[in-house]
Amino acid sequence: MLRAGFRRIFVFLAVVLGGTAAIAAALGALAGANIASAIATGYYLIGSGVLVGSFVIGVRGPLRSEAVEQAEAAPMRYRGSRRLRKTTPEERHEGRRISLGLFALGVALILFAAVVDPSRSAI
Repeated sequence: MLRAGFRRIFVFLAVVLGGTAAIAAALGALAGANIASAIATGYYLIGSGVLVGSFVIGVRGPLRSEAVEQAEAAPMRYRGSRRLRKTTPEERHEGRRISLGLFALGVALILFAAVVDPSRSAI
């Protein structure tokens, strides 16, 4: 089971890294920019977006909305109302795990972009 989980994570990372590189390289080539710089910029942008997503998921409150159907609602109006419910401990734990996972992915993408960026040097 652990091996299957690592395989899914590896495939997900390969798709994110490969897809970002392909799209950034294509856009960089269309713009006439340096391809390595365009790929690094793509990783910076995706990493920043993932960090924002991590923040958004991490700051959700302890209440969730739940749709309630209404049979006699007007035909052109929204068919239902919303009720608030408290989150379960499992939902809160899952939200923390997702937020931490996205944070780690975002930081890894930004660090990878710094390694790939031709304008940066390790020394």
